[in-house]
Amino acid sequence: MTLRLVGAERLKLRKRRGLMWWSLVLTVGVVSLVFAIIEILHLVNPHKHGPAGGLDALRGAMAGLTSAGAIAAILTGAVAGTQDVSADVFRDLVATGRSRWELFAARVPGALAVFLPMITLGYVVVAVCAVALAGSLPTPDPSLIVRGYLWVVLYTGFDLMLAVGFASLVGSRAVTNGVLIGWQFIAAPLLAQVSILGGARQALYPSALERLNPAPIVGGEPNVVHSAAVAAVVLMAWTAVALAAGGWRTATRDA
Repeated sequence: MTLRLVGAERLKLRKRRGLMWWSLVLTVGVVSLVFAIIEILHLVNPHKHGPAGGLDALRGAMAGLTSAGAIAAILTGAVAGTQDVSADVFRDLVATGRSRWELFAARVPGALAVFLPMITLGYVVVAVCAVALAGSLPTPDPSLIVRGYLWVVLYTGFDLMLAVGFASLVGSRAVTNGVLIGWQFIAAPLLAQVSILGGARQALYPSALERLNPAPIVGGEPNVVHSAAVAAVVLMAWTAVALAAGGWRTATRDA
């Protein structure tokens, strides 16, 4: 894989203005708006509404950012995995003599190069507001802020890679968005509550992602994944299967 291929994938995504704007809204706009509203309420009535920042604000904002960012990551990954086929240029790319596996492999770093700056900017807003708007509330320490950023990148980056692989497999952007968003935010949380499934629930990747959260919300849902090592294995397995399936479909697809 060459940097030219990765750069081409990145450029194709950046040209999709709608995708870029909606991704910015989900990764930066949502958290910015929430902090702005809470801070305005605090300034108007400080006795009823506490400061917008603080440690608890960081926890809640991280949860919100990962949820909204996951949707943006899935949207971006779905486009990255299907744009060559939907634009009817896959035949031309294959005709250049490039390995099909090489063409597929360039999609992930190309999509990450577009998405990571946006999710990073969103987290910068979260971290700055959590510290600057804390008032008299406890503030997060630098170690927690760094670990929180790594978790947010892991959470959303995982969703992006999963979406690239799944979209390349099924060849449909709409199906990818519907299946992955529905699974992550509706089906998987419901299955996690079914106790009869026992230890099998540890294979649910949303629970594995939450297990690695360095600042879980106090009093939140109990996690079915009890070991960080198990969570890591689950995430690596899902990533490997999704990317292998997407690469296989790209390699065998009719040009």
